[in-house]
Amino acid sequence: MGFSSTMRCLFLLSLLCVAGCASGSARSRLPAGFDLRWPAPPGEARIAWTGEITEPADLGIDKGIWTRLVELVSGEEENKIVRPYGVHADGEGRVYVTDPGAGVVHLYDTGKGQYSRLRGMPETPLLVPIGVSGDGAGTVYVTDSESGSVFRHVVGDDHLKPFITGLLKRPTGIAFNRVNGLLYLAETEKHQIVVFDRDGGERFRIGSRGEEPGDFNYPTDLWIDRQGRLLVTDALNFRIQIFTATGGFITSVGFAGDAAGSLSKPKGVAVDSDGHLYVVDALLDAVQIFDENGQLLLVFGVRGSRPGEFWMPAGIFIGADDAIYVADAYNYRIQTFRYRRAAGAVSVPPRTEPVAQP
Repeated sequence: MGFSSTMRCLFLLSLLCVAGCASGSARSRLPAGFDLRWPAPPGEARIAWTGEITEPADLGIDKGIWTRLVELVSGEEENKIVRPYGVHADGEGRVYVTDPGAGVVHLYDTGKGQYSRLRGMPETPLLVPIGVSGDGAGTVYVTDSESGSVFRHVVGDDHLKPFITGLLKRPTGIAFNRVNGLLYLAETEKHQIVVFDRDGGERFRIGSRGEEPGDFNYPTDLWIDRQGRLLVTDALNFRIQIFTATGGFITSVGFAGDAAGSLSKPKGVAVDSDGHLYVVDALLDAVQIFDENGQLLLVFGVRGSRPGEFWMPAGIFIGADDAIYVADAYNYRIQTFRYRRAAGAVSVPPRTEPVAQP
């Protein structure tokens, strides 16, 4: 005689109750005690591999019991990363990953042990999410390069809601400047950086198409450093340009080439607590680290799928604690690393005074 429906549910519930939660750190695929770092011994380790994220379980996030019961009936929703691009960690245990391959933003809330797939609203769907940045106060912004829009997410909401809609030509990189409270956006097909206020009003633009300092040729990824300066991946000029918050050109790093120290297909850019500049290169399958003068300091990563290897990497994010997240696009994962400061090093202090605005 078979189980009744009530007994079947109780049996399934008992099976599901055995799952538990682990820590919020990315899962390590290395043998216990193995230390993957750069440079290799006997050099002093400056970059250490710490784990990878492919699905919520890699961060110790387990599905709730009732969610799993529903999925047994209705079918399980795919929650693995398909083709990541942008990454943002808000410092409160939440990690956002834009996934243009799936048309969603993955939200991993390690503090609450919850996972969400953020989409747009029915009337304003999210199509191709690329860039992601947060204001440090619970609001995150996401670019959609296909619809020419920017979406906004507030902690506690289940959706991405339109913020700037249909006005932009292929928006990609995005960065919120906590020093002046403005949002910087790469409008790639217009070869400009557009700056908005918190209400979505356009404040000013930086650059135009060209090769001279301050010009752009398909700008993509952006970063704001602790001093409020803007870093721009000037993709087809094969360089990173650095500006003041008001758009004044400071300097550039990089040149075209296919060897270490040059840039072949630069994408994500970020800065650590010591002011070192990190550039993800999708053709070199590596992350290169420079000083502000353009001197190459270190390279980590090669082509492959093992820990510490990349296949067409894209975005990068570095937290205030020097945790590093790299979107390893065609390995369908985020790899995590940590910058280890040299003994006695002093970090770059954050700038606190307001920046003059045009």
